[in-house]
Amino acid sequence: MLSVVRRTPVWGGAKLWQRNRDAVIRAWKVEIGGLFMEPFILLVAMGFGLGSYVGNIGDLTYAQFLAPGIIASYAMFHATFDATYGAYMRMESHHIFDAMLFTPMEPQDIVMGEVMWGATRAVISAAAVLFAATLFGLITSPLALLTLPVAYLIGAVFAAMAMILTATATTIGAMNNFFTLFLLPMFYVSGTFFPLDRLPDLAQKIAWALPLTPAASLVRGLATGELTPWMLAWTAELIAFAAVSLFVASHFMRKRLIK
Repeated sequence: MLSVVRRTPVWGGAKLWQRNRDAVIRAWKVEIGGLFMEPFILLVAMGFGLGSYVGNIGDLTYAQFLAPGIIASYAMFHATFDATYGAYMRMESHHIFDAMLFTPMEPQDIVMGEVMWGATRAVISAAAVLFAATLFGLITSPLALLTLPVAYLIGAVFAAMAMILTATATTIGAMNNFFTLFLLPMFYVSGTFFPLDRLPDLAQKIAWALPLTPAASLVRGLATGELTPWMLAWTAELIAFAAVSLFVASHFMRKRLIK
């Protein structure tokens, strides 16, 4: 029974997660500044600067409306950066993935580990934004603490999607297209900066089919304490995105590494 448990992707992934954690701990001084300063700058510039012109959105000030969307978006960006550029460097430049194949680890273990680590990075970034938003008085509900496990799910979704690209990219420059053609457009139309009902009907339907829209809505509901049955559907949608992307990424990573 023990040998069966040890061969699960979660067990193998935990070993890669531990390796990535140790690498970041050794270099934490070069990362910690930007991680915590950027949310402060963004919330001040967008929430209070632009917000002074926008006014309230429903019962929320613009800064209160914006903060949950930034939490979800930062979870997305940090998980994606690590699972694209970071994972690609570990695979192609440092040949860490090749070395791991000489251990009992399989390609699906590597993908699982990278997704677990990307999700962890998402939680760290979400915690930084949540901390900044709380200091500014933008968080109105104790349920906001639940945004951290939600951030882990968001990170898992986007890290798994990013690993599909990492497993199939021929050059590191291919990562740029993923950000400019997919992530950034989604960032602007996901309800992060304004309510979706301001968009045309077709644009709203497209937006709800993208993973960041239910993610931002789920985080906003928890941050404001406005719970709805739709939150279960949004959670299920994110889980589905993560499961399918993880399966596809594992398939392509096996084709890439096993020749």
